[in-house]
Amino acid sequence: MAAIHAVVIGITLWVMDVPLLAPLVILVFLAAFVPLVGILVAGTLAVAVTLGTKGWVAALVLVAVFILENQLESHLLQPIVVGRMVRIHPLAIILVLAVGAAIAGIAGAIVAVPITAALVRAWPYLQGRAPAPPAGAGADQPGEASQRR
Repeated sequence: MAAIHAVVIGITLWVMDVPLLAPLVILVFLAAFVPLVGILVAGTLAVAVTLGTKGWVAALVLVAVFILENQLESHLLQPIVVGRMVRIHPLAIILVLAVGAAIAGIAGAIVAVPITAALVRAWPYLQGRAPAPPAGAGADQPGEASQRR
């Protein structure tokens, strides 16, 4: 997700010929790892540099690109990609992030998905039953049965 942010904003800054392209792209990439406020802070700095060097029209274009890209990433790409990685439904990812942020702010949003993924995987063991096999798991491969004994 951070790479997507950096590439989209980097291309936008490059097309508009904004100075300090490399530092701003690196800042956007690193800021994407901080939920909720990371992109806001990096975007504010990028817009300020654009406003100071290219004028208010270019700054408004950059703000529009930031808003569009952030909304698409937050509501479409992140739940799908993260959901596949931790094998949790994308809607559950959105809800867990919202609950984590409401309960504990930024720190809650950072740890909400990993805690939920750990609980979902541990729940069958805590109940004393075997977990369901992963989706797409077929018959035992040769030698698997002997390894389980």
